[in-house]
Amino acid sequence: MASPLPRHRWRIGIDVGGTFTDLVAVPGDGTSWSLADAITHKVPSTPHDPSEGVETGLAQLLARGIDVADVAAVSHGTTIGLNAILQGRVARAALVTSHGHRDVLQIARARMPRSFDLHATPARPIVPREHVLEVEHRFTAGGDAVGPEVADAELARLVARLEAVAPEVVAVSLVGGYAARDAEQRLAARLEAALDLPVTSAAAVWPEAGEYERTTLALLDAQITPLMTAYFTALRERLARLGVDARVYITTSNGGSVSIGSAMRRPVQTVLSGPAGGVSAAATAWPGTDMVTLDMGGTSSDIGVLRGGRPVLTTTATVGQHPLMTPVVEVSAIGAGGGSVVRGDRSGARPVLRVGPASVGAVPGPAAYDAGGTEPALTDAYVHAGVIDPHTFLGGTFPLRADLATQALARVADDLEHDGPRTEVADRPDGADRAGGAAHQADGVADAAFRVASAGMAARLRTVLAAHGEVPEQYTFVAFGGAGGTHAALLADEVGVGRIVVPAAAGTFCALGAAIAPVRRDVARTVRTTLADDTLDALTAVCAELEAEVLGWLRTQEVDATGTVTLSADLRYAGQPTTLEVVLAERSTGDTGSEPPRVAVDATLRRFAEQHERVHGFVDHAATVRAETVRASVTVRLGDVRPGSVGGTFVKTGARDVRYDGTPRAATVHALVPHGGEASVAGPAVVEKADTTVLVPVGWTATSDDGGNLHLVRDRAETEG
Repeated sequence: MASPLPRHRWRIGIDVGGTFTDLVAVPGDGTSWSLADAITHKVPSTPHDPSEGVETGLAQLLARGIDVADVAAVSHGTTIGLNAILQGRVARAALVTSHGHRDVLQIARARMPRSFDLHATPARPIVPREHVLEVEHRFTAGGDAVGPEVADAELARLVARLEAVAPEVVAVSLVGGYAARDAEQRLAARLEAALDLPVTSAAAVWPEAGEYERTTLALLDAQITPLMTAYFTALRERLARLGVDARVYITTSNGGSVSIGSAMRRPVQTVLSGPAGGVSAAATAWPGTDMVTLDMGGTSSDIGVLRGGRPVLTTTATVGQHPLMTPVVEVSAIGAGGGSVVRGDRSGARPVLRVGPASVGAVPGPAAYDAGGTEPALTDAYVHAGVIDPHTFLGGTFPLRADLATQALARVADDLEHDGPRTEVADRPDGADRAGGAAHQADGVADAAFRVASAGMAARLRTVLAAHGEVPEQYTFVAFGGAGGTHAALLADEVGVGRIVVPAAAGTFCALGAAIAPVRRDVARTVRTTLADDTLDALTAVCAELEAEVLGWLRTQEVDATGTVTLSADLRYAGQPTTLEVVLAERSTGDTGSEPPRVAVDATLRRFAEQHERVHGFVDHAATVRAETVRASVTVRLGDVRPGSVGGTFVKTGARDVRYDGTPRAATVHALVPHGGEASVAGPAVVEKADTTVLVPVGWTATSDDGGNLHLVRDRAETEG
C-alpha cells in the first residue's frame, strides 16, 4: 500500500464513461483546498456491470493512501438511465390516464419533427397505444375532482386489464392531476397494492401543467426504476464490501446531487447528470464568473453556460425525442470531438470537407492509434499538424503513429480532388516525392478540418447564447475533456473570447464535479395568475408551501451545512407563448422559520422587464404580466475550492513545427512545474500535460496558478484588432 496521504475526511467523486471510469478524491472536512490537491484515478469501464469498474477503481484509489475510515462521502454520476432510454432497454410499461385521453402520447404536441419536411417520421410513442388504459376520473385546473374517485369495482376491472397487458411497471397520469397530487397518488398506491408492481404517479414526479410532458416524464421514471434500483443496490453492496461506510450521493441533471435513497425513489432526475458534472465543477471552482464550459471528448463537444457563476438551466431538454420538463443544466452537444471523422462530401454541387458527426470510436479509433482504423479523425489532424506529439501523448503512455495520420488525411484530399476511386498517395508513379506529396495534401485537409470544426462549434455557441440575449465576448472559456484544451483557443479566436481556463485534471473534471456537486432539490407548482398586488398573498402562500417542501426534503439528506432557498416564477406578458424565469426571493436556510418569504411585486416586475429586454429586445410596460409556474430550489454547497493564485511556472522541454491556421510556425513546447521555471509562455507554444495537450496560438499568452490551472489570455492588440 502507498504511504498515507494527508489526513482528511475525503469526498470521492465517480464518473462512469463509456471507455473509462474516473475517480477524484478531494478534502471534505471544510479545509481549504485547490484543484491541485485533488487525487485522480482512471480504470477501464465495465459495461456489463458498471458497478464492477467502480469497485475496482475505488479499491485502487484507496490503496494510494486513503484510509477507508476517512471517506466521508461518495458521489456518483452515471449515464445508466440515459443509455437505457436511448437504447430501449427499459422495463415494459403501461399507462393509466383519464377517459378520452388515451392518445395523449400519439398526439403529443401535434408538431412535425422538422417543420418543412412533410415526410419526417414523428417520434415513436414511449409506450404503445394498447398499453394505455383509461379511468373515469379527472380534475379541473384548480384541483377539483370531476366525478367520484375510482370505485373498487372499476379498480378491479382496471387491474384485470393491466394484468392482460403484463407490464413490469405502471405510470398514472390523470388530467389535472398536477393540481390534485394526493388524489392521484392514492390511486397509484391502490394499484401498486393490487398489482404488486412499481406504480409511479406523475404528480409525485413533477406536478406541473403540461399533460404530454408530465405523462412522458412519469413513464420515463417508471421505465428505468427497476434497472436503477438494481444498480444502486449493487453499488451499495460493493461499497460495503470495500468497508466504505459513508454517505452516498448521486448526481442529478440540475447540476446537484441527492442521497442514493432519493435517487432510487425518482431515478429520472439522474438521466442527464453526466454532461452537468463539468458545469457544476466550474460553478464551484470559479463562483460568480460568466463562463462557457467546453467539454471536448472523443465523440462530441458539450457546451454549457454559467451566468454569474450559476449554471443556466432549461425545462425544455429532451432525451432522444422525449421531453424532460424538470430543470436540467442546459448543455448543447456538437458532433465535433477528437474522434470525429474528417471526410470529403461530394453529394453537392462542389466537394466540401466535413468533420463529424460520425465518430471513429474508441475502437479502432483515429488512424494514428494504429489499431486498424483507416478513417481520419480530428485527432489525426492534431497529430499531423504537430499540435499533438505522437511520442508524448497522454504522458507517453499511448504512442501514436504520425505517418498513418498523414496517409489517412491525404486520402481525404485525394477523394475531394478526383471523381474516380481513391488511390493510395504512396502508390502514384509520378516520380514525385511521394511522402512529401502526401504531407502536402494532408496539410490542406488538417487546416480545413480545424476551420470546419471551429465554425460548427462557434455557430452553435452563438445560437445558445443568443437565446439568452448574450454574446460570447463577455464570457471566459473553461476547457476540459481530452481535447478541450487542444481546441479551445481556436474556437475562442472564432467567436471573440479572450480568456480561457484549462483546469487541473481536465481529463477527470466531470468526476470532480460529482465530488463537489451541491445537494440540490427543485420543486414547482402551476399557478396561472396575474402578477399584481391583489394576487400577492396567494403567491406568497404558494412560495411558503414550496419552501417548506424543499426544507423538509433537505432534512432527509443528512447535510449539516447551511444552504440557500431560491424562489422564482415563470413570467410572461399576457398572450405570449413563452416564459422567462425570474427570481422572486432568495434567503439562507438558516433564516427560514415562522416568517414567510417576502415577494415584492414592483421589484419582480422590474427584474422581468430587464430580462425581457435583454432576451427579446423590448419591454411592454402597459401589458399584464402573468405568472405561470412558481418554483423553489434548495442548494447546499458541500465545500469550497480555494481559487488558484499566480505561482505555477513553465519549463521548456523542446520545440517543433505546428500549423493550425494554414501557416507553419516554430513553436516551443513546455511542461508545468510548481516553481523555478518561466512565469508565462507566449504563443506559438504547446503545453503538454498528462491528460491533455494545450495549444497556445500566436497572440495568446499562457500563465499557471498554484492550483494547477492553466490560464490563456489573448493579447490586447489581438483583441482590439
